[in-house]
Amino acid sequence: MNYRPWLGALLLGSTLLAGCDMGADTNMMNGAIALKGDKVMLRPEGQPEGVIDSSGNFAIDGKPVNLTPQQQALLMAYYMNVADVHNIGLKMGKVGGKMALDAIAHASSSKQADDRAAKGADELQTLGIAICKDTAGIKTVQDQLATQLPAFKPYAGIVDRGNVDDCAKDMDKSKGKDAG
Repeated sequence: MNYRPWLGALLLGSTLLAGCDMGADTNMMNGAIALKGDKVMLRPEGQPEGVIDSSGNFAIDGKPVNLTPQQQALLMAYYMNVADVHNIGLKMGKVGGKMALDAIAHASSSKQADDRAAKGADELQTLGIAICKDTAGIKTVQDQLATQLPAFKPYAGIVDRGNVDDCAKDMDKSKGKDAG
């Protein structure tokens, strides 16, 4: 497959990403889930902000919610899935930046540039699949929390089955494009 047509777009995107503070925050689901430092903020439309910290504590509108150890463990799992998405996103940015630098460094060698682009595309595919798995993990934990923690119910629709299915479909589509 010839990867040259999209290398320019990748270079531009990587340059723009390099100007951002990639370690700061992660926003998912149109900002309804945000990772800021060691806290996950849940902001579904029309609901007060829910906050999960890295220890699995949960607060709504700044007020702590009493939790059982099982509920706290589920909230920690939710936090970890969001943190994993963040960390994978950082890795994707690094892979994209490396691909852009390789494209510049090997612009005169079509075969070498195509080989490096294919390797980078494979890495991005693998990372994308990992993000889909973490998104499915968020959905699973979110569903468990909805049944076990009544205070969490207003936040239980942030990630829906469609988000998980769309992620999987996008990965399947990109696999098909890489095969050509």
